[in-house]
Amino acid sequence: MKPAAARASDAPTPIAPAAADALAAAMLVAIGSCIRGDIRFLVGLPITVAGFAMASRAMWRAGVERPAPWRFTIGLLLIVTAAVGLFTPSLHGPLWFEGSRRVFSLLGLAAAALFARGETPWSRRAATAVIVAAAALHLATPIAVPRPEIDVWSWTQTCIRALLHGVHPYTIRAEDAVSARDLWRTAAFYPYMPFTLVAFAPGVALFGDYRFVSALCVPATVALIRATGRHLAVGPALADAATLAFLLFPRAVELTCFGWTEPLLVVVLAAFVYCAVRAPDGAGEAIAFFLLPALKQYFLAPVLLYVAMKPPRRRLRTLASGAAVAAATLAPFLLWQWRPTLAGMITQMIAPAAPRLDSDSLVALVGAATGVYVSRWVSVASQLLVAAIAWTHLRSHGVGGLLLASALSLCATFLCGWQAFVNYYYLVSAMLLAAGLVLSARDLTPGPLILNN
Repeated sequence: MKPAAARASDAPTPIAPAAADALAAAMLVAIGSCIRGDIRFLVGLPITVAGFAMASRAMWRAGVERPAPWRFTIGLLLIVTAAVGLFTPSLHGPLWFEGSRRVFSLLGLAAAALFARGETPWSRRAATAVIVAAAALHLATPIAVPRPEIDVWSWTQTCIRALLHGVHPYTIRAEDAVSARDLWRTAAFYPYMPFTLVAFAPGVALFGDYRFVSALCVPATVALIRATGRHLAVGPALADAATLAFLLFPRAVELTCFGWTEPLLVVVLAAFVYCAVRAPDGAGEAIAFFLLPALKQYFLAPVLLYVAMKPPRRRLRTLASGAAVAAATLAPFLLWQWRPTLAGMITQMIAPAAPRLDSDSLVALVGAATGVYVSRWVSVASQLLVAAIAWTHLRSHGVGGLLLASALSLCATFLCGWQAFVNYYYLVSAMLLAAGLVLSARDLTPGPLILNN
């Protein structure tokens, strides 16, 4: 039997209620958004909405310093998250790959169960094993599924090749980039920001497939999460919980397989959080944050929140840094050919004629049930409204408040949006995990300037 001192050292560091709620919300969003098929509206969407509700509770409880019990609840949610991953559909890869995916989910299930039992050497070893296995699985994905049948991969791969050969990527047409058998073609131009092509280009140049960059984003994000946890001194148990929740996102391998851009967003987000807690108000923090809207168009409210949460004397410098970053990513393409560049960047905002009824959103649910389609601008209004409400409650909570308010505003956007899929909620879940890490340190250790910039 262990002595009392040893048992006390095994206890996880207590965390604030808002941090526990943010972690729980991250996993509820992950679980709900990864449930598809006939039970998507019946089970998946309600769980995602429950994640939004839990994040809202975190907002209301921000600043409460009373330690909250969290390990058993978070451990149980980790078990459910891993179990959902075990039943995700095939990616039509070879047998060794599909088998590896199931083995990884079983490993994650074991690691989650060990975590729920308490702090032991085996729980730490299991978390390390999940990190190594996840990195290997993501790196193997482009090899196992070399040509996924989805427009995102076809568009991005072809447009990067065009860029590397000196052809403006936004002048490529759909018939050039997407095969006739591709059923998922949704845009006439490359529909993402130009910086995505620049960031992914080394993957094509070095390995022939940009998805290797996506795969490398996974271990890079884990390294940043754990470095942030060490800097905040949140304790190994909480760092392991955040790491496992990120890696066990049930459909994370699909993001690498299909080549969505969110792995880039998440690693940049993790870099921002690390810079913000290590060197607040530095150039690295501002540059990392403004790279987010340079990668995806829907970052309106988070940018406004970031600027608003800065003290007045720092806002001009923040805006200058952000403008410089935006100019560096956009200007070369606009100067090259501005019309096709702008057409591509706004195509997802104006091109759809009706909501995607296969979306994980309340709009899709209402549309499928009644045939009534709400305006596309409802999602923009909901983002700004939720951001305004969250700002009134979280503006004094620094980086943690910014992350939580941003996650709430984006989650509201997707729940009320014409398009909302698992890759969208992957970003929300990562934001909530980051918010949980930062709030756990700030709310129980009030006062440090690094968390209240």
